[in-house]
Amino acid sequence: MKSVYIEKNSKSCKTPFTPQEDDKLSKLVKFFVKKSAINWQYISQQMETRSARQCKDRWTNYLDQRINHAEFTPDENHFILKKVNEIGKKWRKIAAQMKNRTDVSVKSQYRKLMRRNANVDNVYTLCMDNYCTRRRKKSQSSDEITPQNILTPEQFDDLFNSFELTTDSSFTLQWI
Repeated sequence: MKSVYIEKNSKSCKTPFTPQEDDKLSKLVKFFVKKSAINWQYISQQMETRSARQCKDRWTNYLDQRINHAEFTPDENHFILKKVNEIGKKWRKIAAQMKNRTDVSVKSQYRKLMRRNANVDNVYTLCMDNYCTRRRKKSQSSDEITPQNILTPEQFDDLFNSFELTTDSSFTLQWI
């Protein structure tokens, strides 16, 4: 686990949000949305180890259910490249013209496109070859847990008893 860095007399820490923090933040924001405008300062006080800015950024860029976390479509990729050519790297303006995308995700996607040498002319070709999408790790079928490779209690007992262990046997248990 990463160590937490908290400045003296400060609430900011430099570790990723935990699932518990995400859950707490979501509940606090949903409470405020029902009542009135979101008071990030109060939410920060309730979070105890996060600043108002950290809470706001986490909500607006990752946790808000309205955000589209799906992979970018070829049309969206083309739009990003076209807009950067027109107005420059003004991520908020570009994201505002897209449906439920954040400035952070648009900037990240643009950088991904640049690493793949994409431009307005070739972006459709690149993206049709799944070259612009996330690279997923291939599952290793031999390591997957399936009903076929799980032992029943009887099978486990038989296997365990086959080792013929004595009281003076020394062995190390290894959990995998």
